[in-house]
Amino acid sequence: MLKPFLFAFLLQIFTTMTANPALALNMPPLELSSKRHTSNFSARKNHPASYEDSPRFLGPLILSKTESTSDNRTRIKHYYGQDSNDLTLPRTELKSLQYQHQLQPSACTDLILKTITDHFAINDAPVDVKEMAESMEFYLRTRKRLLGAAKKRNAKKIRLANEKESNSTTNINSDSDSNVKSITDDKVDRKTIVEIYDFCSGHGLTGMLFAACNPPREDRIVMTHLVDIAQPPSHQVLKDMIAEVCPWVSDNIQFHTMDLEEFSSMPKSTDACRIVIATHACGTLTDKVLEEAVKMECCAIAAMPCCYTGTDKGVPHGIKRAHGVAWAADIKRTYFLHSHNFHTDYSTIPVEVTPLNRIIVAEDRS
Repeated sequence: MLKPFLFAFLLQIFTTMTANPALALNMPPLELSSKRHTSNFSARKNHPASYEDSPRFLGPLILSKTESTSDNRTRIKHYYGQDSNDLTLPRTELKSLQYQHQLQPSACTDLILKTITDHFAINDAPVDVKEMAESMEFYLRTRKRLLGAAKKRNAKKIRLANEKESNSTTNINSDSDSNVKSITDDKVDRKTIVEIYDFCSGHGLTGMLFAACNPPREDRIVMTHLVDIAQPPSHQVLKDMIAEVCPWVSDNIQFHTMDLEEFSSMPKSTDACRIVIATHACGTLTDKVLEEAVKMECCAIAAMPCCYTGTDKGVPHGIKRAHGVAWAADIKRTYFLHSHNFHTDYSTIPVEVTPLNRIIVAEDRS
């Protein structure tokens, strides 16, 4: 009964408006308010996943914005000695601060980074505040994705091994109890062995922070391999200072003095989940790092490029004109990683540290 009545009512309205056009003209217009969903197809903004040109500091060092980032190239001890509200430790506390004991492996990341920073300042470590902030911010913005990718890779390895073991067990004759027992007793190693490869590492502080902030656990061990054509004298000094407060790094850090071509021919562990990082590998060195990472079948990559001159070759002119050389080069690198089954995204560190602050972060999805 309701449907015929509704149809008759709508028909009457239509007939009335047709007979009297003036009535139709007085009808209120269709309102397209801001509540209506629209999109200008621009970059995502005001969202947790939006790209930030210069995010806030996450680490214990908060640098002031200056005319040039070179103003922050001062030894960490001297930086602590200045009168500034941005410092994490006032000058009066610096002289009296002493460590009564080493950190425990259960220490949280914030405590580890703060302790290392203070320890470097007290002992006048051969590193400037810009490099300290750069390494810490890089680590804090990539650690979850990189180590998370390693965890996923290891979980996949365990799952495949368990499936293979299960299939082998079902194929054994039920009378061979000894064979069954030997297979079931051979449990799959569930410990995740993570190898961090810091290419073009310099003194290697960034890679060493991965080892310091991830002490050995029952289910995971993190090893750091630093690779560069020469080992700076500052490397051993920094490593020893970190080991004084984080003793577990002593056996978990190795420096390989060689170039990428020589390193590529070295035999590598087949059981480890490999992660490749690079901070400011100059020019096309970043591209070589990415190529080597793909050859190594690593599970994750994080690279912060610099010196973009000549790195945009092969990119269409329109992209270079609209976005500039830096974005053009990184877009090309993104497509290279995407073609090898990597899910690629971008992160950044504060621009107060360096204007070349974009990080390419890639996770294997094969």
